[in-house]
Amino acid sequence: MDTSTTRRGAVFGIAASAASLALPSICRAQVSARVTVIGGGFAGAACARALKRTDPKLQVTLVEPNRIYTACPFSNEVIAGLRGIEAQQFTYDAIAVNGVSIVAAEATRIDPQAHRVTLADGGTLDYDRLVLAPGIDLRFDALEGYDEAASTRMPHAWKAGAQTSLLRRQLEAMDDGGLVVLAVPANPSRCPPAPYERASLIAHYLKTNKPRSKVLILDAKDSFSQQRLFEEAWKELYGGMIERVALSQGGRVTSVRPATNTIVTEFGEHTAQVANVIPPQKAGSIAALAGAADRTGWCPIDPMTFASKLVPDIHVIGDACLGGGG
Repeated sequence: MDTSTTRRGAVFGIAASAASLALPSICRAQVSARVTVIGGGFAGAACARALKRTDPKLQVTLVEPNRIYTACPFSNEVIAGLRGIEAQQFTYDAIAVNGVSIVAAEATRIDPQAHRVTLADGGTLDYDRLVLAPGIDLRFDALEGYDEAASTRMPHAWKAGAQTSLLRRQLEAMDDGGLVVLAVPANPSRCPPAPYERASLIAHYLKTNKPRSKVLILDAKDSFSQQRLFEEAWKELYGGMIERVALSQGGRVTSVRPATNTIVTEFGEHTAQVANVIPPQKAGSIAALAGAADRTGWCPIDPMTFASKLVPDIHVIGDACLGGGG
C-alpha cells in the first residue's frame, strides 16, 4: 500500500467532508451564495475545491497571501533527508482552473455582523458564509527563553519551509555521537503524533549516517496517540538510540537557553547539539480576530457541520478547530 497516498487522501477527505456538511446551509442562503475560505493549506484548499465541484453556482473565493504553499505533511521526511523541500511546494493553479477565485492577500479583519473580510491591501470581500482554515500560530510567549529569534538556533520546524531546511542542515552538520533533543508540548497541538514520527525519522537518518548519536524526547504528556506502535518500532529498529522522558518523569520543558542549546525541565538540564523545540500552539490569528477562538486559543465547533459555536455563518476546519465540548 502507498501510505503517502493514503495519508494525503485522508486529509483531503476530511476537508471535503467539512465542505459537504456545510454545503446545504450555505446553499440555502441564496442561489449563488458567496463563500470565502481563508487559508490555503490542505484544509482550506480542499474545502474550496470541494465546494465548487459540488455546486458550480457557488462563488468561492480562497484567500491566501502565499503564492507557493509549503506543506507540513511529509516534511519530516525532508528533515531526515528522504525527500527534497521542493516536493513540499505547490501553487494554486489547479484550484483556480476549477473556478475558485484566488486572492493572494492577507486577511486582517473580519466583521461578522457585516459579513465582510478586510484585506491587508485595504480591499474587502463580502460573504454569505465564511470558512476559516487558519492553521496554527506558535505561542512564542509560552516558554521562557523561546521566541522567534531563538527559533533560528533551536528550530521548531512546525511550519514547513525555512525552518524545515534549517533543522535538516543542523542534523547534517552535527558530529557523530551528538545529542538531538525534541521538546514536545502538551495537547492540543497540530498533529499530535507528528513529533514521534519526527523522532523516528531523525533516528533513521542518524542510524544510517551517525550511528553513535542519540535522540532524547522531552515530553509534556504521559501518553500519546499510537504510543505502543511507536515504542515497539523504536525498540526493534533503533535499539537504545531513542529515549523518551514523559511528563510524570520530569519531561516537561520549562525554559530554554538558546546561547548554549540548553533545554531545562523541572528535573534537570540537557545540552543538545541539535535542539528541536516545538512550542505550545493556538489557532491562527485570524480566528481570534473573527471571534471564533475561545479563551484556550482554539476554535470550538459543531463536529457535524464545522460551524463555529461562537460566531454565526462561520465554519472552522483543519488544525485550528476543537470538535468536542466548547
